[in-house]
Amino acid sequence: MTLGESPHWSDLAILVIGGLAIFLFGIRKLSDSLKLLAGHRLKLLIEKSTSTTFKALLIGVFVTVLLQTSTGTTALTVSLVRAGLMTFPQAVGVIIGANLGTTATSFIIGLQIEEYALLMVAAGVFAQLFSPSLRFQRIGGVVFGFGMVFFGLDLMGDSLSVFTEYDAFERMLITVSDIPVLGVAVGTVATISVQSSTAVIGILQRLYATGTLPLIGAVAIVLGSNIGTTVTAVLAAVGGSVAAKRTAAAHVLYNLGGSILFLILIVPYTAFIMMLQDIWLDGQTVPLTISFAHIFFNLFNTIVMFFLVKQLTALSKRMVRGTDQDVVLNVDSLQDSLLRKAPSLALENAKGVLDSMADIVQDMFRSSVTYSFTTDKKALERGRMLEEMVDTTDSKLYGYLVRLSESIEDPELADRQGTFFESIHDLERIGDHCQNLFDFFEERRERRLSLSEASAKKLRSLYAHVSDMLERTVRALKEEDLRAAESVLVDEELLDEKIRTARKEHLERSRRGQADELYIDILSNVERIGDHCENIARNLLALSRPR
Repeated sequence: MTLGESPHWSDLAILVIGGLAIFLFGIRKLSDSLKLLAGHRLKLLIEKSTSTTFKALLIGVFVTVLLQTSTGTTALTVSLVRAGLMTFPQAVGVIIGANLGTTATSFIIGLQIEEYALLMVAAGVFAQLFSPSLRFQRIGGVVFGFGMVFFGLDLMGDSLSVFTEYDAFERMLITVSDIPVLGVAVGTVATISVQSSTAVIGILQRLYATGTLPLIGAVAIVLGSNIGTTVTAVLAAVGGSVAAKRTAAAHVLYNLGGSILFLILIVPYTAFIMMLQDIWLDGQTVPLTISFAHIFFNLFNTIVMFFLVKQLTALSKRMVRGTDQDVVLNVDSLQDSLLRKAPSLALENAKGVLDSMADIVQDMFRSSVTYSFTTDKKALERGRMLEEMVDTTDSKLYGYLVRLSESIEDPELADRQGTFFESIHDLERIGDHCQNLFDFFEERRERRLSLSEASAKKLRSLYAHVSDMLERTVRALKEEDLRAAESVLVDEELLDEKIRTARKEHLERSRRGQADELYIDILSNVERIGDHCENIARNLLALSRPR
């Protein structure tokens, strides 16, 4: 496009889309760099600091400001609920805070510091390439992310200002303003499409600054973007526990309820924002006006909903009915205060968490069996959720027992603790082999492969055998049932024989050109599950023998 030439729609569209892509990349880079700076402590902070609704709200605000994304905070909260590390009522407080925390981003991008964008990009790149310190490299990632955000916004802003010269585009903006419900729909769809309310608010700020979009239309789009952010929470809860689904439902109700309320009051609310613009911004139509609309909407919504948390929780439970059958990890019982004061009690509390871990592993195996013979996506999602729970328990419980080692002097307690260590490892490995089964059958689904009738029949028999073994292994572990442990050893030998037979049969079918791909790998993982059941049983029997 040369000087003096009228801009083409296609050229402008490319600039807007390119600017949006740069902006979204900047937000992702900014969020990822901040996560690296915060490390695992961020997840731990949410998990440990949500004992009251007010604390949960403050944590939601803090974490969202840190991550620069309410979507990330909400998804993290749902994952903690899914993993049994946070209760549903605690999660509601975090979600309310996350919506307030996200306003910080809209305020920052409303400051119009685009002229420093490329300087920030350069500083960030140099810090990442040449700094010997890992911490400074990550800080460089944050600065680079901010620079890309503002550079993308500047690119979009310049292009959108040209768009507004077209009568059709201006009429469209006026229509959105005349029909606020349409503005809400536009904001919702746009946020769902780009998966970022921040991006929508950023574009909106640039449009409003051109003077072609009336404030009431901009406010309506802000309300819609608030609704659009709920999609991520819903997706994060798919296949999760009842508590996780209720958390997503609460997020939808909170955002949808607040948006409907403000849509009803959109005329007086717009007048209020216009008054703020006149007082603080000398009546100028600048991006910061949209920041005010975003901030005060979420602030008022937070205040109202904070006093309606019980009602919000109750309504979410009515929407998502059923009893949650998932095991909730009572990791709060792993109290550090008991490590020195009462090591025997600390060990018993650890035993309770170990028992929960065994239940989760057994549940995971059942889900892997279901997915082996069906296309049940819920079984696959549940398996992934349970794998996360197993890994979380493994990490927390193992670390707790390591710290407990310093306080145990009684030889019997030390032996018992040693058995727990071994059992944790074996249960975690069973979980890994179950995950392998999920992966194998997911690959077979993608490649449209199906087991032969003979292979499927044999696998069902092996699964039934292992299921019985695992059930008795868990009972032996939880109840210290030595008979159950002894029977596991007998069954493990039978399983090995069945696996050998299955391999020979598969080899014969292979010679006839009837081999089932990945079948040998599946058999190996089934065999390993039996091996780890045997390990747990042997350790329990060894513990029962006199010293």
